[in-house]
Amino acid sequence: MQKLSLPLITGLVAGAIGVMSPQFEASAGSLPTVQKLSDVVVTSSTNPWAYLVVEGESYYAEANDAPGAGFVKVFNDEALTDFYGVPILSSNTTASGNGALFTQSPAFGEHADKATYSVQFATPGTYYLYMRFTMFENGSNLAHYISEDSFFVPPDFNKDPQFDWPLPRGGYTEGCCDTSGYLAFASPGSEGVRTEHRSDTNYFEGNFHWNELKSSQFNNPMTQGEPNLRFTYTVTPEMVGVAQNFTISYREGGTTIDLFLFSTNPDLMDQYTQNELDQLLVNKVTVQAPTDVVSTGPGSPWSYLVMEGESYASEVNELTGFTRVRANGAISNVYGSLILAPNTTASQRGALHTPSPIFSEHADKVTYKVQFATPGTYYIYMRFTMFENGGNLNHYLNEDSFFVPPDFNKDPQTDWPLPRGGYTEGCCGLAGYLHIAEPGSGGVRTDHGNPTDTNYWEGNFHWNELRSSQFNNPLTQGEQNLRFTYTVTPEMVGVAQNFTISYREGGTTIDLFLFSTNPDLMDQYTQSQLDQILVYPTLKTSRAGSQVTVSWPTSFIGFNLESTGTLSPANWQPVPVTARTVVGNNNTVTVDAAAGAAYYRLRQP
Repeated sequence: MQKLSLPLITGLVAGAIGVMSPQFEASAGSLPTVQKLSDVVVTSSTNPWAYLVVEGESYYAEANDAPGAGFVKVFNDEALTDFYGVPILSSNTTASGNGALFTQSPAFGEHADKATYSVQFATPGTYYLYMRFTMFENGSNLAHYISEDSFFVPPDFNKDPQFDWPLPRGGYTEGCCDTSGYLAFASPGSEGVRTEHRSDTNYFEGNFHWNELKSSQFNNPMTQGEPNLRFTYTVTPEMVGVAQNFTISYREGGTTIDLFLFSTNPDLMDQYTQNELDQLLVNKVTVQAPTDVVSTGPGSPWSYLVMEGESYASEVNELTGFTRVRANGAISNVYGSLILAPNTTASQRGALHTPSPIFSEHADKVTYKVQFATPGTYYIYMRFTMFENGGNLNHYLNEDSFFVPPDFNKDPQTDWPLPRGGYTEGCCGLAGYLHIAEPGSGGVRTDHGNPTDTNYWEGNFHWNELRSSQFNNPLTQGEQNLRFTYTVTPEMVGVAQNFTISYREGGTTIDLFLFSTNPDLMDQYTQSQLDQILVYPTLKTSRAGSQVTVSWPTSFIGFNLESTGTLSPANWQPVPVTARTVVGNNNTVTVDAAAGAAYYRLRQP
C-alpha cells in the first residue's frame, strides 16, 4: 500500500476526525474487476441502470489448467483454430481487449474445470447476467451448434456452481434451445420473442453477440433445477467495496466468451440492438460532464476532459506499436523497472505504453472516443512517464515521440497539410515534452531528458503540454513548436468524436490525456496540484453542530471511502455506499462527531 500523505483535521467535538489521502492496494493473483460509481447508463428510453463488465479472459484462478481440459484464455495473436479452420481469435477480432475465454472442444466433461473471477461493486442492487460471446464448430454435429454450448454458473457470489445449488443442475446454461438457449436472440421491440441462430455459421464463427443467460429448459424441476430461470445476483450495501468471487464451471466446448455483464436492467435484449450494446459497453466513449470545470485557482474557470491512455476504442495493429498496460503486469524495461508496478500512481492503475525499442512511423494507431459537454478551444496535455529502452543510455531522446491529429475525426498520418504536422516528442528545448515548466517560470522549462534524471522518470508520472517538434521543416514537414489545440463547436456538444494518435517510437507511457480550455496550466500549477485536481481526490470535512460531513468530488471514480476508529492498530472498514449522498459536485457522508474519534481515507483498489 502506498501512503501519499497523512493530513489530520482535529479539534472536533468528542475527539478527532482524520482524513487520509488515497491509498492503492494490489491483491494476490489478480486485481478485482472494479465497478465505478459512474458505470451507469442513462438514456431516454430506460431508467438508469448500473453495470459491471468482466472480461472473459481475466479470471484469476483455474481449477484445471491441463492442456485441452476445460477453459483456456485466448488472444488474437495465437494460431488456435476450430473445425472449419477459423482462427480463435483472428487478428482483426472484435473481442474486447483482443482476448476471450474459450471452452476447448471437442472435450466434454461436467465440472472438468472451473474459472473464478474477482469482482467488486460500487452500487448495490439486483444484477442480471448477460454475456458477449461467439460460437465455433467442433465437428461433432455439423447440423447445429447444440453439442458445444453449455457451462454452469453459481447460485451466488462466493459459491460453487457444482455443489452449492439446491439441485445439481441449477446453474446449467446452454445455447440449445428455443427461449432458454443463448443461441436464440430477441430484438428490440420483439417483447422477448427470440430468433434461433443455432445453425448460422455466418452469424457466429468468430462474430460476437450479446444475450442473457437462463437455466436450461431441459432441467427437471424436481430433481435437477428450475428450467428457464433468469440468473440474478444481489449486491447488498455490505458487499459494496468488497471483492467477491464469481466461479463458472465447464461442461462442453465451442462457446467463446468475450465478457460477462452484470446489469441492473433485466430487459437489455428487448431494449437495445447488438450494435448499441457494443457502443455502450465495448467501444466506450469518454464523456465530459457539464460539471467538469475548475472554478477556483489560477486561470479559472476552465473546462476539462480527462481521457485515460489505456481506454482506447480501437487499434490498427495489435502486434506492433501501442499496448495497454496494467498494474498487475510484469513488463519491465532495460533497467528492470516494472511497467506498471503494483504501487503505481497511474490513474485507474492503467496506461498506454509504447513498447521499445521498436521504431516505425505510423506502425500503429489507436483511436479514442470522446464526447464534450462544453464548447470551446481545448489545449492538449498529458500525464506520462518514460522508460529507458537501451537504445541510447546517455538520454531518453531515442524513445519519446508519436503523432497527434490536426482535429477530431482526422488521421494524424494523412490529414495534416504537411506530413509531420502532428509530430510531438520529448527532445528538445521548449518543444520537447521532457522539458517541464514550473509555476512562475514564465514558461521556462527544465530539461529532464538526461541520464541523471532516471529517478524523475522510470515509472514516476509528470504533466506537460504537447507541441510540435522543433525539428520540423516548416516548408516541407509542418509548423515548429506549435501548441496543439482542438475546437469544440456547439454542434459537436453531446456527439461522440474520434481522436486518433499514431505511433513513432517506444519508451513513453501515457497515463492520461487532458483536454483543457486553460492554455497556461504548466505555468500556473505545480505537478502535485494538477495531480490533486485531476487524478487524486482530496477528502474535506465541514461541521454543523455535532454533525461532520466528509466529502470528495464526484469526478473521481473508482475510490472507496473507508474508516477506522484508531490508527494503532488501524482496522479499515468500507463505509457503505448507501451512506453516501451527492450534493452538487461532491460525494458526501455525514457522521456524528459525538460517536468518538474516527479516521477516513479513500482507497482505489
